[in-house]
Amino acid sequence: MSLPPLATVADVRKRSEAPLTTEQEARAAVLLEDASAWVRHEVPDLSDPPPDTAPGVICTAVLRALASPADGNTSETVGGHSRTAAHAGGGLYFTEDELALLRAPVPAPRAAFTIWTV
Repeated sequence: MSLPPLATVADVRKRSEAPLTTEQEARAAVLLEDASAWVRHEVPDLSDPPPDTAPGVICTAVLRALASPADGNTSETVGGHSRTAAHAGGGLYFTEDELALLRAPVPAPRAAFTIWTV
């Protein structure tokens, strides 16, 4: 049994600058499942419930994937205008900063210690 996605199509819609087409919403639903599974793999100690940052992180990755060219091109030029993908792989991915937003903070040391100097 798979776990529910960490964000919804409605979450993606709220964060999108432009309205999503029916096709984009369908693709977003699949990407949300993929992104959520990927996060659970990369952050095995993900809290339950997930941190408040989870929907934003997931939606950012999904919107990035939706904006990637469907044909896999990493750059294109039309007349005097050129566009280059920010990530050579395109598609769905997370940055280390995004994954860090989902990981539990490292606890501060709780014990006293001594440093011997000579």
